[in-house]
Amino acid sequence: MAKKQYGVNVHSMIPFDDKFQIDENAFRKHLRRLGEAGVSVYIGAAGAAEGNTLTREERDRVLAIAVEELKGKVIVRAAGTEPRDVREMVEFLKSAEALKVDAAQIYSMDMGHGVLPNRREIENFFFSSIEATSLPVTISNQRKVGYPIPLDLIETLTKRYPNFVGYAYDNNDMFYMIELIRRFGDRLEIYASGVGNALFAFGMGANGFQGMEGNIAPKLVQSVVTGYVTQNVPLMHESFRKMMLLHAILRGPVRENQRAIKPVLNAYGLGGGQIRPPRFAISGEELETVLQAIEALQIPEMAGWKR
Repeated sequence: MAKKQYGVNVHSMIPFDDKFQIDENAFRKHLRRLGEAGVSVYIGAAGAAEGNTLTREERDRVLAIAVEELKGKVIVRAAGTEPRDVREMVEFLKSAEALKVDAAQIYSMDMGHGVLPNRREIENFFFSSIEATSLPVTISNQRKVGYPIPLDLIETLTKRYPNFVGYAYDNNDMFYMIELIRRFGDRLEIYASGVGNALFAFGMGANGFQGMEGNIAPKLVQSVVTGYVTQNVPLMHESFRKMMLLHAILRGPVRENQRAIKPVLNAYGLGGGQIRPPRFAISGEELETVLQAIEALQIPEMAGWKR
């Protein structure tokens, strides 16, 4: 059996310029910063990357840039967004495969208008999607879509498809996560979706966690993994504490940290760029409060940052 690999997956933001076009130079610099920290990177996600605003051409362009900058240095995965149907997911996977990313993520299907798929529809979605590509694929099951993927279906997918290699679960049910790790931890890479469950995931035998806080402090989130792997409990504890405080600061009263990440990066000259409508960035007053709170954390990699 191969040695278990542990890590953190950072869902990268995408900088947009004043005309809301992709700022390729700023994006490349941001990716290099993530690569230097040693984190795995997800590209084009619905949340951090504002993936729902990307055209197909833009989506493919950011994937191509990520491959150019990071492939062979850290793991590069195409993230994508929740698809409306199988056709949409298959098109995404074929495009990701042609662009030679290391792997691709299959989000759960969102059929729209609050409609939840039945068992037959869920099976058809995953069977058809995985069969459409030779890429290694991971599944992401987010609480936002409103339904879990049955564990017996995960069993079937694991047995049927050798290119099904991982599962990121949004921990709204810890008993599901416990059973997921118990049954599939030796066959799949299992990640907690969201930083809050990082230590729970490690403690139960998962491979790691993922989130977007690494856009601000990639070395900090990686140090949680380093502390766990090296059994350096003080490092793991302190890194996790600061990561969770950063998470809370970024979310703040707006309850969605995408709106704060880019303004914070911009304040430090790190090229966060603009947020695309319909989202709007936090206000200048909110930003000052966020910056003061972040500076009080004294995150090591941010020492010497000037704004």
